[in-house]
Amino acid sequence: MAKLSLKQQAYNSIKDKILKCEYMPNSFLNEDLLCEEFKVSRTPIRDALSRLEQEHLIKILPKKGFFVAPLSIGEINLTFETRTLLETYAISNHCSNLNSDTIDSLYENIKEAKECIKNNNQEELFRLDDEFHRIILNQCNNYYLIDTYSRVHNQNCRLRVLSGLYDDKRLSSTIDEHMEILAFLAKGDVTSAQEAMKVHLNNAKSSSFQAFIDGNSSL
Repeated sequence: MAKLSLKQQAYNSIKDKILKCEYMPNSFLNEDLLCEEFKVSRTPIRDALSRLEQEHLIKILPKKGFFVAPLSIGEINLTFETRTLLETYAISNHCSNLNSDTIDSLYENIKEAKECIKNNNQEELFRLDDEFHRIILNQCNNYYLIDTYSRVHNQNCRLRVLSGLYDDKRLSSTIDEHMEILAFLAKGDVTSAQEAMKVHLNNAKSSSFQAFIDGNSSL
């Protein structure tokens, strides 16, 4: 495996810290301190910050510098609005005749998610949740849509950290809702699957709002 360039290493490291909220929303990012932390020159750091600004994870303020992008109720609303548009489009236009391998992958995903609930493995459960939605979206075979979804997913990662994650009841409901979506997809009923996805994402949005408020995150 080829060694990552310094630019890529800096990008990966800074992004990881932003998504885990080790660099909190609205916090100032000092270039000199970043250079010292990652043992690189300014060029890789500036390149990384510019890329992250394009992904809406960094804000560049004139004469002030680099700041981690804020996360707010409004941002959550935009995130789920975008997800609803993307995912219902994918179902409506590309999921009317899923092959058996894709259906099996979705069933296996739900099976593993149920085990995570039993074992209280929340981190793996979130990975599987993301995987379920990506399997559906990837049916589009459209890298512009997939790239947009990836950027939206970044905000979901931060939200989970700041809100203290979601309650157990919501996690169980998520699996039930995934199962309902899959049942419709397996029958080729994209209209019902599309509606089930809308309900699922609306429930997730409501839960996210409440978790964000309960977490006393005014960022």
